[in-house]
Amino acid sequence: MRVITTIAYRAGVIAADTQMIQGTSIIGHVTKIVRRDDGALCGGAGDLAWVQAFHRWFLDGCDGDPPRFDDDCSKGLIIRRRKPIEIFESCGAFEFRPAFVAIGSGKEFALGAMQVGASAKQAVKAAMAFDPGSGGTVMALSHD
Repeated sequence: MRVITTIAYRAGVIAADTQMIQGTSIIGHVTKIVRRDDGALCGGAGDLAWVQAFHRWFLDGCDGDPPRFDDDCSKGLIIRRRKPIEIFESCGAFEFRPAFVAIGSGKEFALGAMQVGASAKQAVKAAMAFDPGSGGTVMALSHD
């Protein structure tokens, strides 16, 4: 199962669509973003089993190495207050401090929307209008 998706972060808010697909069929809705009690935010896109393992690893405090994956489609991100954003890919992880960020199949639409002032939630809605891999409803979480 794949959670081809759009996840966007801007100004303390992470947002994601909820659509889950298998092949070209929409088969349900899933949670793609989570918040830890300390306010840290996490999102995952790609293989559903990996996304859920990544969420569990994050919610358990990021102890040990993150779950491994072999495909180039899965990506994760972790956002902590006043820290660089961490992006997890098949080849490893990196940190950076952008004004906003997006991952998933709709990331280009979301990034374009945020470039002209859209919030994370508005950016995901914009991506859902054009990206066939993003749909359902928009879920949003904040650090607070």
